[in-house]
Amino acid sequence: MTRPQEAALADRIRQIWLDAAHGRTAFPGEPTLARQLQASRPAVREALVRLEAEGLIHKRQGAETAVNRAAVEIAARLDHQNDNEEIIRAMGRKASMDVLEAGVVSLDEDDSTALEVPVGTDALRVAKRWRADGVPVVLAINLVPLLEGCSLRDLDVEQSLFRLVERLGHQRVEWELAWPSATNLVPPISDWLEQTPGEAALTLDMVGVSRGGHRAYRASEFHVPNAFRYGLIRSVRLTRAREVGRQLPAGE
Repeated sequence: MTRPQEAALADRIRQIWLDAAHGRTAFPGEPTLARQLQASRPAVREALVRLEAEGLIHKRQGAETAVNRAAVEIAARLDHQNDNEEIIRAMGRKASMDVLEAGVVSLDEDDSTALEVPVGTDALRVAKRWRADGVPVVLAINLVPLLEGCSLRDLDVEQSLFRLVERLGHQRVEWELAWPSATNLVPPISDWLEQTPGEAALTLDMVGVSRGGHRAYRASEFHVPNAFRYGLIRSVRLTRAREVGRQLPAGE
């Protein structure tokens, strides 16, 4: 199965999970899913393993698959790579994006260290802003190192960061490392987000990593407070000691 086919199968199974999570249908077993989706059992099994790893279902041999219905309450997960427009639409609001700046810069020591390239390396810097119902909610400043011989001619800076990275000759990004933090906004960030300087904001410092360990981009995101409600889903895995608990002495 090709990568696009795997993604399409995962999307279809995720929709089935969503229907089950909203109580509209029961979540089918693996054989039923394979027949319904006209996919092989191994491909379906792999997709279900990923769904379970995300904390959306729990499979146990001989029992029905448990659906984590509460997971639908989290539209934006810190442990997932998120598409800002999709999150905004998931909240029932109209999403729009505009490019504020785009140009070539020389990387300073901090960015060079994060991207594991020499100080002064040329990089494409793109600043994007997302609005929800016309109100600014997210700002992203993306840095993509320019490889030798790459051309910026006819480059569409509005395309997704992942397509932009590949268009500039970098390897496909497999993982995104993300470090959440908080900051007080200063110009021009506060101006772009239409916030008062000094206002607090959630920040995400992200680095895209390829299968071979190559670092293809650094992205800094600034999120207006209360625009999104970020969350995590953590599966509980009890050890034997925690499951049994403290043994009470006789007589207690």
